[in-house]
Amino acid sequence: MNASSSTGPDVRPVAPFTFVLHGAAGDLARRKIVPALAHLAHDGYLPPDSRIVLAQRDRLSVAEALAQQETFLRDCDDAAACARLGALQPFLRTAAITLGQPEAAAVLAEAVRGGPQPVVHYASLAASRFVDLIRAIEPVRDPARLRLVLEKPLGFSGAEAAAIEHELAAVLDEPQIYRIDHYLGKQAVQNLLALRLGNRIFEPLLTREHVASVQITVSEELGVEGRAGFYEHSGAIRDMVQSHLLQLLAIVAMEPPATLEPDALRDEKLKVLRALRVPATSGTPEVVIGQYAAGHVLGQPVPGYRQEQGVAPESTTETFVAFRTEVQTWRWAGVPFLLRTGKRMPQRLAEIVIQFREVPRQLFAPVGGAWTGNRLVIHLQPQDRIELQLLAKAPGERERLRPVSLDLDFFDEWRVPVRDAYERLITDVLRGRLNLFLRRDEVEAQWKFVDRLKHDLGSCQVEPLPYPAGSYGPPAATTLALRAGASWAEDSRL
Repeated sequence: MNASSSTGPDVRPVAPFTFVLHGAAGDLARRKIVPALAHLAHDGYLPPDSRIVLAQRDRLSVAEALAQQETFLRDCDDAAACARLGALQPFLRTAAITLGQPEAAAVLAEAVRGGPQPVVHYASLAASRFVDLIRAIEPVRDPARLRLVLEKPLGFSGAEAAAIEHELAAVLDEPQIYRIDHYLGKQAVQNLLALRLGNRIFEPLLTREHVASVQITVSEELGVEGRAGFYEHSGAIRDMVQSHLLQLLAIVAMEPPATLEPDALRDEKLKVLRALRVPATSGTPEVVIGQYAAGHVLGQPVPGYRQEQGVAPESTTETFVAFRTEVQTWRWAGVPFLLRTGKRMPQRLAEIVIQFREVPRQLFAPVGGAWTGNRLVIHLQPQDRIELQLLAKAPGERERLRPVSLDLDFFDEWRVPVRDAYERLITDVLRGRLNLFLRRDEVEAQWKFVDRLKHDLGSCQVEPLPYPAGSYGPPAATTLALRAGASWAEDSRL
């Protein structure tokens, strides 16, 4: 299909651009970035004179690069992206670049020469290659021309992140740097902001007077999937808490910004991140770490973490973490925030559950005698939707109530496909919109929290508890929630 043939009334094409995808042969690029670009090209978002450069070490033709990408997507059963790859071909070029080599800057300059501006460099790379990329693009300093997108993790500690940021600040201005967290591009997260800031009904209720607890869960069915080298160095805390979970918490707990300008929004998130209490690791611990053992996921047997290829037999890397924290502000003081993430859990799930307090006196008896109270549930994956759980009068029952849900499914509501988070964020980069990207001081605050948590766990010699693959983590995580006067969402669904 021609890149512009599907342009409809809801499609606003971006201005012409040059986009360099570094690490184009990597898993993230092939699984997420290239498919996002293919969908955008197919749907008419990309002007015909734009240029996309696939940069990797091997020297490939465009046809060879597309063939490799097609094979990868077929293996991943991504038929939709596979069918749309052809829409990318008119935009594509390839470049063989070995970052860290003296000729890298010249090869990169040649790859973008004559292309339209802005020039976007997307670093789908290991953090250890970020500095090499920064130095390769150093000759181009024009703020109107250059934008750099950095994937997480930005290093593996606050010190490593600071070293990368030092190199960035020497070459680029802050508005040129797009630190990406794809969870912020999800439709449900953006609609959480809309619900809070555009509707009178919700914002007054999101306070300590009305909210009993907040829980955030990101669970994965998958194990390390050939990424043991990365995961052994990172673990669940550095991989997921430092980025996705803390950003979701900040969105939930922040004060309304004065405007929707990028810095106004990020100022409020930063206040939350700086107000977080680090969980206790001694006495009555407020953090549980675990490591999956052999078990069954979706009915299939899977090995334990220590049996995965590339994992040391005595590894103490955590694949699960659950902890309680508190946002020490007037709005949230005393409200437990329960965060949890893990691999080899029963399902791929990401959700935010805001549990409201009970009414002062319950006059009606729920049918069945069980009721978990009003909940606002923001589902992030596998589907983007928002659910409000209520009690309503049961037909034919005298003074008896049944739980019901008001469910907003974005596809059903708007009758248009909900765009993938990466598609949305890539178009924001191309349009120069920074609202959904992290600022340097946010990253610093997140690393300060995570570094302290890791230090305290190490000082107390806390070891990960085993949990069978296919479960929701160690039983101690259930106890952790109960001590906070809460329960994990799946416990109320059983």
